[in-house]
Amino acid sequence: MAGDFVKKSGLRDKASKNSALASKIEQFRRDQEPSQEAHDENPYLKLLKVSKKEKQQAKTNSFNERLASKVTFNLSGGVSKSALRRRKRKEKEQLKPKMDDLLSSLPEATVNIVDSSVAKKKAFVKGVSVKPSNLPNPQKHSGHTKLLEVENQRFSQVLQDKQFQQSPFAALRQAISQSKQ
Repeated sequence: MAGDFVKKSGLRDKASKNSALASKIEQFRRDQEPSQEAHDENPYLKLLKVSKKEKQQAKTNSFNERLASKVTFNLSGGVSKSALRRRKRKEKEQLKPKMDDLLSSLPEATVNIVDSSVAKKKAFVKGVSVKPSNLPNPQKHSGHTKLLEVENQRFSQVLQDKQFQQSPFAALRQAISQSKQ
């Protein structure tokens, strides 16, 4: 049982399938070639003797010849689709500008190369702000309704504000900036 295991997709198996396919195509083309018979008679007289079935057979043969000449199979074991995709992806990556190219294209006055030891000392990247867990989740129905209630309350407060009645856009801008904080 263990010796009966056959590998399905070996390279030799693929090559033999391709060669068998090529030989079948060549055999088909040879079979479709019209037999060259020497006609001693006048070709114009032959036209009168051609039957309907012979005409149909001639049409079929010519069609098969045209079809066989147009059919091309990938017999060379060519490049697979995934390899083509990888090649295209690599070409796209090569088209993207590199950081050195971008730095060289900048004017000299604006290029600031920071030493890594100095960069470690300066903490110019702030920590990620964590959303408080007690805020309502806007993706859930109950959280969505709570957020709508809060926004309606804020909106009514803004509308009742005397500053809003005097200059509505300034009051809206201020309310929005406060809600972002």
